[in-house]
Amino acid sequence: AACRSGTVELRQVLAAMVLVEEIEEEEEPKENKAPAKTEGNKKGEGAVKLKKGFLESNSEPLYPPEGSSEGFVAPETKKAHAEHKMNQDLNKSMNKGAENNNNIERPSWYTKEWPKDCQYNAPGCHLHEMEASGHKSDIHREMVRGERWKEGMEPGIKSIRLSFMQATDEDMAVLVEHLKGNKDVTELDLSHNHIKDTGVQKLVGALAAGAAPELKELRIYNNDFGDLGKVMLTQGLKVMRKKLEIVWEEPSWMKAAKEAKKPQEEGASAEGASAEGASPE
Repeated sequence: AACRSGTVELRQVLAAMVLVEEIEEEEEPKENKAPAKTEGNKKGEGAVKLKKGFLESNSEPLYPPEGSSEGFVAPETKKAHAEHKMNQDLNKSMNKGAENNNNIERPSWYTKEWPKDCQYNAPGCHLHEMEASGHKSDIHREMVRGERWKEGMEPGIKSIRLSFMQATDEDMAVLVEHLKGNKDVTELDLSHNHIKDTGVQKLVGALAAGAAPELKELRIYNNDFGDLGKVMLTQGLKVMRKKLEIVWEEPSWMKAAKEAKKPQEEGASAEGASAEGASPE
């Protein structure tokens, strides 16, 4: 009986030892797990180091041609941004002022916002009156404001065509008064005249204020205005009258016609010179 009891106890001990070994084998993977990464390890291991200018050296663009798929800008928003940028450029070009204030120290009351460098009381700004064109004589004025001019000034006329009339800035003052409150005119042709920046300023000011509200097309190319007149037409009036088509530059078809005509004129002048130089037999 003693032997049997000893044998039973031995079997129990062996079974317990086997159970303990199995438990230890199951727990070994947990003990072999990698230790938890600390905050320092996270920064050091697996982090991608970005170099300056890596986007420029990238062979493929960051976004496709249609842009990022993460966001969408409505056309109305783009248009509003474009108009805002145009207004900023217009204000900047119209208020350039004197560069570096002509190296004159700005007064104590000057601020970046107001007044600007080009103000009447700014010491570094030199304002010059714009050059204006006018009639050389009363006879010339009467010639310009002849039958064609009077026909264009008739009430109810939709197309006012005053091209090739030698009109000047002096005539723009009369024309502006005719355009105020005029709801009939839809086309105005002032091309091939002697209108300078002063005349453009009068015309742009009136149209921007609402004169000739039904006007659809303005042709004013081949005149004597400069960069300032161009800015007033393309960046000032264009913003105030979005539906108005402004033709301030000579059309391409007219330039092509002039280029095609040059060889004929040169040939004719060469023939005339040779005829004059030939001695009679």
